[in-house]
Amino acid sequence: MTKRSLWRLAIVLAVLFGCGYFFTPLSKVKLGLDLRGGVHFELEVQGQEALAADLRDSKDRLASRLKEKGLPGATVRVDGAALRVEGVGADQKATVEKVAKDFFPGYTSASEGDAFLLSQKDSYQKQLKDDANKRALEVIEKRIRDIDPANVLEPEITASGAEGNRIVVEIPGIEEGDRERIKTLLATPGHLEQRLVAKGPQVYFPSKEAALEFFKGQIPQEFELFPEIESERQARRTGQPTAKAKPGEEKISRWVLLESRVAVDGADIIDSHRASNSQTEANEVNFTLNKKGDDDFARLTGIASEESRYIAIVLDRKIITELTAKEKIIGGAVRISGSFSAQEADDLASQLRSGALRAPMKFLEERVVGPGLGRDSIHAGVRAAIIGFAAIIAFMVIFYHWSGANAIVALTVNVIVMMGLLGSFRATLTLPGIAGFVLTLGMAVDANILIFERIKEELGFGKSVPGAIDAGFDRVFWTIVDSHVTQLFAALLLFIFGTGPVKGFAVTLTVGVVASLFTSIYISRYIYDWVLEHHPGTKTLSVGTHTFFKGASYDFMKYKGTAIAISWGIILISLLYVRPWNLTHNNRIHLGMQFVGGNDMTVRFRGAMEPETIRAALARNGYTDASVVAYENADKSVRDFSVKVKAKKDADQKDSTIQANALRAIFKQMDPEGASNPLPALNLEGSKTLADTLVKTNPVGLGGDEAALAAAYAPLAEKVIAARDRLPSGLYQAFGELPQDLPQAVRDTVQKNYRLGSVGILKDESFSPSISGEWTRKTLTAVAWALGAILVYVMFRFTASYAVGGIVALVHDMLMALALFAAFGYEFNVPVVASFLTLMGYSMADTIVVFDRIRENSHRPEYRRATVTKLVNDSINQTLGRTILTSLSVLFVSVCLWLFGGPALHDLAFPLVIGVITGTYSSIYIASPVVVYWDQWFGGKDKLKQHA
Repeated sequence: MTKRSLWRLAIVLAVLFGCGYFFTPLSKVKLGLDLRGGVHFELEVQGQEALAADLRDSKDRLASRLKEKGLPGATVRVDGAALRVEGVGADQKATVEKVAKDFFPGYTSASEGDAFLLSQKDSYQKQLKDDANKRALEVIEKRIRDIDPANVLEPEITASGAEGNRIVVEIPGIEEGDRERIKTLLATPGHLEQRLVAKGPQVYFPSKEAALEFFKGQIPQEFELFPEIESERQARRTGQPTAKAKPGEEKISRWVLLESRVAVDGADIIDSHRASNSQTEANEVNFTLNKKGDDDFARLTGIASEESRYIAIVLDRKIITELTAKEKIIGGAVRISGSFSAQEADDLASQLRSGALRAPMKFLEERVVGPGLGRDSIHAGVRAAIIGFAAIIAFMVIFYHWSGANAIVALTVNVIVMMGLLGSFRATLTLPGIAGFVLTLGMAVDANILIFERIKEELGFGKSVPGAIDAGFDRVFWTIVDSHVTQLFAALLLFIFGTGPVKGFAVTLTVGVVASLFTSIYISRYIYDWVLEHHPGTKTLSVGTHTFFKGASYDFMKYKGTAIAISWGIILISLLYVRPWNLTHNNRIHLGMQFVGGNDMTVRFRGAMEPETIRAALARNGYTDASVVAYENADKSVRDFSVKVKAKKDADQKDSTIQANALRAIFKQMDPEGASNPLPALNLEGSKTLADTLVKTNPVGLGGDEAALAAAYAPLAEKVIAARDRLPSGLYQAFGELPQDLPQAVRDTVQKNYRLGSVGILKDESFSPSISGEWTRKTLTAVAWALGAILVYVMFRFTASYAVGGIVALVHDMLMALALFAAFGYEFNVPVVASFLTLMGYSMADTIVVFDRIRENSHRPEYRRATVTKLVNDSINQTLGRTILTSLSVLFVSVCLWLFGGPALHDLAFPLVIGVITGTYSSIYIASPVVVYWDQWFGGKDKLKQHA
């Protein structure tokens, strides 16, 4: 072995071992939520609320400062987006201006008659919003850390959005039963205040209207009216029956008049934790204040004890409890007592400990994916990948013999390099990512086919084996680079404009393009060189004898006008049928929930169930436009249904949450077991709620407080739910399927307190209508940027005629795929948009193969006197075989994804199937004719043959 070969072998082995290190064992590969199961939230910081909160805080501080400066008659109130100061004499205006300048630099002051207005500066507003965004990210990270201190769940919390006001939270392993608790922790600002209940003839009112009527329409400026929320804790404290409030709905027990001045602010809390009352053993929340808070609290409790007044604990402008003080309390230790459950106390302590959000959070998107659905998706994706890989292996070995084995080795290295790069980037593998992985297998073989076909051609010209190999690699090098770069544009734009699963698709596609370039050019060449080194002077090369369209001489350009007319005619007819200009009342275009807002669920029923039955049940409850589609399942004892319900116009995420709860209630009512058995269904239970049941019943008779019981029973509850999710059907069909090592007392308790149930919710996604317009803008922007980037690159590498031909062909392929996609009734969703952008990259790559041969032939002497039509015709004929073969390789894997990838990949793969067919056609009958027409009409100095 030569020194050069030895070095190249060392490089190859180093790459293989290096990549293998990053993904072996396979447990290192990080799975996305759509494969592993869990919850995904996208939240938006309400920056305007941060501005309003600053106005409220500044109002009290400004009033206090003015009194310190000798203006006791000055009053301050919030007036729209400004602070209005009244009760100031003309000779006191200079004092107001000085106070504003010295203590409120973020405000501008202006006089308005006898009053002063202080307004926030634009720069100050931006600072407030930026602080709110930064604070929200910090607070959410702290609260998630409290839920999972050991980082077992590996949550991902990232900032996004053009203004940094979006936060994406993904927590694998969290189940449906725990979602509402997570939502509450994330969205609750956690702003704690302590205020005195007002002194007066009446401080409690049944409604806000009653309070306004009592005060003749205007609450006095020194008071504020706050709602006291009815909760399970209050009901338990008064001995009333507990009724859990529905998520998204709150019941106000009464309205309470409080002093407007905040006596103690939650910003002064330095620590908070759950504790147990030594006398009653009830859970309570203890928190410690800093020096300022200690002084304020001592002053507050002194007033409360002297005047026998209540202290209201206000959390996020809602009263959670009222306390009394028998004497002034010093020391900075505060205790909130009441009938808290352990979880309620833990969550409140976490909210106080992590600090308050500067502004509330609005939920834009929620997704819950059960592990059972993720497991099914993995099986379907892996099955499609294996079938596609096997088809490619069989094709390459049969068609190219030992050279085909060369390609298989390169393809295997490609897979290892891809996995290694994904592992080194700590990329998350999503379901569309699996599709991208499979797709890159087909695209990787494209490069080998181009090389092998060129080697065959060079051998046919009489070159030696080494000469043919050199020429084969050298002359297709830039063709391969050009085609891969156009694919890379599409992948990078997907990454920039996409989110969640689409980013996973983009990362996999990008990594695949890079790995394909390395393996097809470097690995395949190294294998040939190694063979030649060990067999010098070889006269033959096993590269197959089959050649499609060898010596073809079709006059493609003769029918270019007819072909163009037919193609665009099909597009026009399809568009007229689909009517994309009317999206409001168009039942022929199916938009995913990301684009219209609403709920997207996957529901599993055990036994016989038909889509018509589900549609009828939904219609009876007001959801007449619901979409219900049945999916086949490998387990014939269950049936899966995709249920999509659009959001109401002008609805927000809270409405979507209420709608999701209503849909779950409908599915529970459809459970045939529910009519005769009122017990909750085990197949709809989460581990947290199951653990709560075990804590209440304590079947094993353990000692200790509620926290100790929860720690003991939580692992058992998780074992029960995990065993259910591992079942082939994802549903318990008999209590005998419970884990065998479950204590008998626990098993008996589960059977006593639960029925099995015939319904399971595998996926629940909720999208705010406010985000739908943003998705549309992102989609159009990504497509526009992709078109522009490809146009500029092709103009740089070729000439204007090629660029125009390529873009026209690209638009043709996109419109054809879009029109047929809609005409066949498929749904447009975000992963589908990813497949269309991938189609753009592939369509251009296929066209470049023909363009490169046209450019190469334009420099040959034999075409000096030939017409442009002959030049283009001969170039297409010479590359026809490899154009068909490269398209077949991608078509193999696209069809495998379409047929075997499961419901989630079915829609995503269809545009690729159509795109491969139309892309091959358009490179011959759209792009090439446009190049001819452009050269004839506008060629000028860029004429194709000017340098011949």
